[in-house]
Amino acid sequence: MDAAQFAKRAICQKDLFNFNPIITTGMQAARMLVISRIFHLILTPSGQPGPVANIIAGLVLGPSLLCKIKKLQEFFIRSSSIEYYQLLTFNFRVIFLFLIGLDTDVPYMRRNLRLASTLAFEGIIACTLFGAASAIAISIY
Repeated sequence: MDAAQFAKRAICQKDLFNFNPIITTGMQAARMLVISRIFHLILTPSGQPGPVANIIAGLVLGPSLLCKIKKLQEFFIRSSSIEYYQLLTFNFRVIFLFLIGLDTDVPYMRRNLRLASTLAFEGIIACTLFGAASAIAISIY
């Protein structure tokens, strides 16, 4: 599905004055920003960039950890706002990748090409192993 279909389903509804999905989506975004900022303050001394804190906040607040609690899931993830979540996810994914690109230090990579390549391959291997382990753990439960 493309962005136009998401937007049509999310924004063009019969009841234009139903602000419940918009309020719920805004509340969830505010909660995500607060938790992300807390993780950023914790991870900054270790040299981690901001997008890493955003990813960890997304994992904590997503359906894998905190939303396993039924009360939190019912309160924060409403079925009436699923289209808004899909639309925002589609748009902010592009913005998030742009931010990661802004944090990339290209002159440093050019000066230290071998070190940067080694670090990139180690990151790929570590993420692949972590993803495989997570997939096995998720499929068991």
